[in-house]
Amino acid sequence: MSKPDVAAERKDQIVRATVDCITKHGYHNFSMQDVARTAGVSKGIIHYYFLNKDDLMMSVLDKVSGDIENIIAADMESISSPIEKIKVFIAVAFDIVRSTKEYYQVNMDFWTQINQKKEVRQVVSRHYAKFRDSCAKVIEEGVKQGVFRQVNPQHQASLILATVDGVSLQWLFDEAVYDYTEIVKTASESLLNNLVVK
Repeated sequence: MSKPDVAAERKDQIVRATVDCITKHGYHNFSMQDVARTAGVSKGIIHYYFLNKDDLMMSVLDKVSGDIENIIAADMESISSPIEKIKVFIAVAFDIVRSTKEYYQVNMDFWTQINQKKEVRQVVSRHYAKFRDSCAKVIEEGVKQGVFRQVNPQHQASLILATVDGVSLQWLFDEAVYDYTEIVKTASESLLNNLVVK
């Protein structure tokens, strides 16, 4: 294995350990020692790869959001129908909350930082823009094909993301508030009905 590969693997190991620590202790309550222990490395190794805790946190945010983007892109890749693509986008976005809850919780912890740290606001904003653009392209394609109503694709993409976030946050705060599978079905049908030409 070449040195760049080893470096990339070590950085990924540290970032994943940080995700675990944030999930267990919260954004404000974990230490670099916690990360070192979880990753099985020394604190010196962490500082070799990351300038400081903020630098590490930006890498974590990029990793979490990038993983979600990759899952959505891979699941839509082989589908040609805009209706089926948007169904997959919505389903995967909702499922990420349930299947990789720790990633979503880390994302929520970052949201608490957007008023204190400009860099966090920029990174979160950049990733939301990628999600919106990915969704909007599918909607635009459906509008052009005449299977979706004449809508503003960016607005509809924002509405879809807002619905996913709103439903998911309520469930993460209190899993007894509703049956997640049922509410996802209802929300998905509502979002599709708002788009698809009848």
